[in-house]
Amino acid sequence: MMDRNIYHRDEPLHLVTEENGDGNKMTTTSLPLNASNELIWTPAIIFRLSAISLLMLLTLLGNLMLLGNLSVIITIVSCAELRKKRVNVFILNLAVADLMVCFVSMPTYKFLTSLGHWRLGAVTCGLGGCYATCIDSGLLPVNLLATVSLLQLHSPSLS
Repeated sequence: MMDRNIYHRDEPLHLVTEENGDGNKMTTTSLPLNASNELIWTPAIIFRLSAISLLMLLTLLGNLMLLGNLSVIITIVSCAELRKKRVNVFILNLAVADLMVCFVSMPTYKFLTSLGHWRLGAVTCGLGGCYATCIDSGLLPVNLLATVSLLQLHSPSLS
């Protein structure tokens, strides 16, 4: 019968930097392997892979948020005709609030994801919660107004 303990070793990932003969440095990662050279899926490896995947997704979403909201803000601010309409002021407010989420909330979440737990102290934890509450409570009325405006455009009999 095979020994099951070899699959439950919790060895960390090791980075090894070697210098080649031509003066270039090469960094390799060693993963824990069992006796038959199969990867051992330890909780540490699973956490790191999931954290890296989530960080890549959050980075992609952050970049899309940044590009989309900046294009909305630049379009509304640069066109005088768009600035005159009330609906566009609400859309501008949403874009600015979304940029605040992009610049403050998402990097904080990335930091938390990469470390696995909160390391910024109790004061910043409280400030982060306060900030999240302010952003959420500020966006909710704007979202409701935008939804009501959209419903009124599609069916004027509701107003």
